[in-house]
Amino acid sequence: MRTVIGLDVGTTGTKAVVCDEHGAVLGKGYSEYELSFGEHGEVEQRAQDWYEAARTAVRTACAGAGVPGSAVEALSLSTQGGSMLAVDDAFRPLTPVMTWMDRRAAPEAAELCSALGTAALYRMSGWRPGAAYDCVKILWLRRHRPEVFSRAAGFVTTLEYMNRRLTGHCVSDPTNAAIRILYDIRRGEYDRSLLSYLGICGEQLPLIRPSGSEVGCLTPDAARDLGLHTGVRVYNGAHDQYCASLGAGAVSAGDMLVATGTAWVVLGVTDRPIWSPGYVSPGVHPVPGLYGVMASLVSAGSVLKWYRNLVGEDYAALDAGAAQRRDHAGELFFAPYLGGAGFPHANPAEPSRLVGLTLAHDRYDIARALMEGVAFEVRTVLEEYAKLGCPVRRLYMTGRTAHSAFWRGLVRDVTGCEILVTDEPDTCCVGAAMLAMWGAGVYPDLAGAAQGMARISCRDLPDRENVLFYQRKYPRYRELLS
Repeated sequence: MRTVIGLDVGTTGTKAVVCDEHGAVLGKGYSEYELSFGEHGEVEQRAQDWYEAARTAVRTACAGAGVPGSAVEALSLSTQGGSMLAVDDAFRPLTPVMTWMDRRAAPEAAELCSALGTAALYRMSGWRPGAAYDCVKILWLRRHRPEVFSRAAGFVTTLEYMNRRLTGHCVSDPTNAAIRILYDIRRGEYDRSLLSYLGICGEQLPLIRPSGSEVGCLTPDAARDLGLHTGVRVYNGAHDQYCASLGAGAVSAGDMLVATGTAWVVLGVTDRPIWSPGYVSPGVHPVPGLYGVMASLVSAGSVLKWYRNLVGEDYAALDAGAAQRRDHAGELFFAPYLGGAGFPHANPAEPSRLVGLTLAHDRYDIARALMEGVAFEVRTVLEEYAKLGCPVRRLYMTGRTAHSAFWRGLVRDVTGCEILVTDEPDTCCVGAAMLAMWGAGVYPDLAGAAQGMARISCRDLPDRENVLFYQRKYPRYRELLS
């Protein structure tokens, strides 16, 4: 049996899984860390917490698997994107991590767009500049923390920080490099004109190597901390959504992943990069020769969580009640924009709207309309993707919603697509494990690793009657709420 570790370093915690070559998860570990919030939009965390959480998660996963550290041969990472810190020449943090949720640099985002052009920056990186991204945070440090900016030997994000702590080598990959809006996905290199404007040089940024390429072996300190051995090879990871697509098995052109969580992300797999007026995000997929196209529904899981807290019901009760309200809520429409409207609307100020509410409706009618609204937004994204030349061939779904038969059924029937659900919910970790298996030579290519390790537990076919119902209701949703 060949065993590897997949690590997912997320926003609020780190997960680890021990996997065998068939994709079986033998053990899991998890460790949380804190975010700190400031009054000017700051959302920060400690980079050291990432490493300490990885240490705990890996040890827990190995213990749960009954696998000694000496049996693990490789490791790779899935990471949050767009969370940055400055480091000195000894790789000591000069700042807390400015996470992807940090919004203090909004004025710098406007400056950068004005100076270099929103369209040019988007065409270069695949991402529309905003306060969340590293190019803007670097400019903020130059403007507001010049004493830190002048001492910074490097500006790094989660993947390269962890690679450096584990192996001594500061290495990133194309999926994480692009989301920084510093890397030209067409040329495969940092954009020199942008770096010049920011006042930095390429030597202050990590090397970029393909996902799955070897970074190095664990250092003696890292091996001791993780309970592993120095022969464990670390293979370069990828952004968490791309790892999720690997873990789900979405590795062919036309595959589509709906990753559900606080926000929902729709990631399509294509054979060419795709740009659009609505700022869909193209990127280099870890599978050689393929690309990803990504869009977010910023108000999806968070909307139901808000509603759950508002009415004091748990998710299971809301699912059960809403399941009985299809016809009763037939004239009720909920535009789920409590946190703004994502792709293709691209309007963070778009208001949420509830249309058709009467005294006859109750909390479960509203819950159904809310969940239908999210499903309608997924369909809108898929339709826009099709217009851009990226039609859905297979639809995969991950996260809590994927394991809710009712809400998954809404997405299935609204889109008219069969939905494939993985047996293992932690698909980011499994995707990272696939990168490790591929890097270690267990599989000849990454598509083969996905085929051999992705485990589909559910193939959910549309219900004909419900499909017909939503073929009538969806156009009215678009008309009433446009």
